[in-house]
Amino acid sequence: MKSIRILAITSLLFGGAFAVNADAQSQYTMDLDVNTCNFNFSGNSSSGRIVGKPPRFNMDGTMEMLLTPGGGPFATGEVNGGLMFTDPARIKAEIPNIFSWLPPLATIYIDDAEYTASTPQFAVDGAGNFATDIVLTPIAGTVTVIPLVGSTEVSNLADYDPTDPTPITGNLSESGGTVSLHSAIDVTFSSDDGMGNWVDLSIDGTLDAYAPTQSGMSLTSGAVVAGSNAIFSVATGQANSATFLAYGLSLGSTPVPPLNVVLDIAAATQVGSMKMTDGLGNCFWNEMVPPGTSGVTVYMQACQNSLTSNVLTVTIQ
Repeated sequence: MKSIRILAITSLLFGGAFAVNADAQSQYTMDLDVNTCNFNFSGNSSSGRIVGKPPRFNMDGTMEMLLTPGGGPFATGEVNGGLMFTDPARIKAEIPNIFSWLPPLATIYIDDAEYTASTPQFAVDGAGNFATDIVLTPIAGTVTVIPLVGSTEVSNLADYDPTDPTPITGNLSESGGTVSLHSAIDVTFSSDDGMGNWVDLSIDGTLDAYAPTQSGMSLTSGAVVAGSNAIFSVATGQANSATFLAYGLSLGSTPVPPLNVVLDIAAATQVGSMKMTDGLGNCFWNEMVPPGTSGVTVYMQACQNSLTSNVLTVTIQ
């Protein structure tokens, strides 16, 4: 059953990838401010340039970030997931006719687009400034092309390639119990059918995101690949304590009375067996990610007696 296959989903190698100690890190779920995350939309194709109608949209959702030290001021950061989506859910564009008085060569609709983001670990200076390369991967949505002549074509946005690693700069800061992210971004998604038909879709704008400052147990992950072994890590929990890992397919609420906690996941199910943390409050699970689960998004959370971690959004590649 699908639920049994997903049970083994956990994150890729975490330990040893960083020069800092795991007990100094915290995983943050940064909420995008849809009102200020403004983007422009344009592109090019084998049939002509692509013009957004209108050319602007907003971005909503979350970005997952691993920050060190956990409570700031930050020395390093890494984007390692999340779920970003456009607002409105439908974006319209056209390929203009070379004769301005004629209808467009094609009308394009992008519906229910969803993306996840990743970067390598990057340094943050004393003022909170950083520079790194970002990759956005489309994971859901459809692209509908209605040509002036011919039949309508519908394709999956998830079939588009991830963006090339693209340089970005930004600022990370912590003040008054809130972590703030501000970054400019300009990336391009590409598709080529190998028969002379190609499309480049470009979005550029500003990301503003916020999260409460964390100082407790941290749950972390990198990319998750179907059919591969993976390690899921907990840091800064209670030392030498029984620790449990759970997953669900949606956010919600699951009481766990024996541990005196309420998980932030609907119908949460335990993953693997109970683990004991070491003297620093760290432990991990090593699980097989089942084949055929690419594209599935799950929500993960760890818990101990009277303590829960952050909720981690994991999309299987």
